[in-house]
Amino acid sequence: DTLKKMDVQQVLLAMYMYCAFILALTAHQATAKSKKQKKVEIITESKPSDCTEFAEAGDTVTVHYTGALDNGQVFDSSRQPGRDPFSVQLGAGQVIKGWDEGLTGMCVGEVRKLIIPPNLAYGDAGIPDVIPGGATLTFSVELLELKKPSLVPIPQGRTFWTYLGIAVLLLLGIYELYKRYTKQREEAIESKSSSGGKKHKKSRSKKH
Repeated sequence: DTLKKMDVQQVLLAMYMYCAFILALTAHQATAKSKKQKKVEIITESKPSDCTEFAEAGDTVTVHYTGALDNGQVFDSSRQPGRDPFSVQLGAGQVIKGWDEGLTGMCVGEVRKLIIPPNLAYGDAGIPDVIPGGATLTFSVELLELKKPSLVPIPQGRTFWTYLGIAVLLLLGIYELYKRYTKQREEAIESKSSSGGKKHKKSRSKKH
């Protein structure tokens, strides 16, 4: 019995040590992977001296940009003929994470170079026939316009016209109720004055 207990204890100890080793190995791999996750490198190429308002999450920014691969090949640019500046809301997941991070803190007129690692761009998948997997991207970005979000969100598109129609109908309804109330009040006043006049005539005829 004593030998059996010792065997069980040894097995349990071996299992415990194995589990501890697996956990330690997993933690080490996770730490090593997190260290490999690079951040956006931001290079300010030009910046106005009178910057007072800076881009932050929730703002809508309008920019001109040019994106290039490691070898200098341009894969996209808003400065191409027939293209318009690009607008995006920061922090809303509308663009790659490198843009959300790299454009934060910019002011109108500022030009930045953003060197974005794959983990904050298109990752190992890339974009077929445009951006290779695992590519580091370089963007030259000029901030043209900065719009802060309104305190009361303004609906856009069909939603805007729907809300506008509802508001107009409500105003018309309120105006109609006001007209009816005013008319009824005037009728009530006229009714009182006419009834008062009749009583006055009756009292005078009784006296005579």
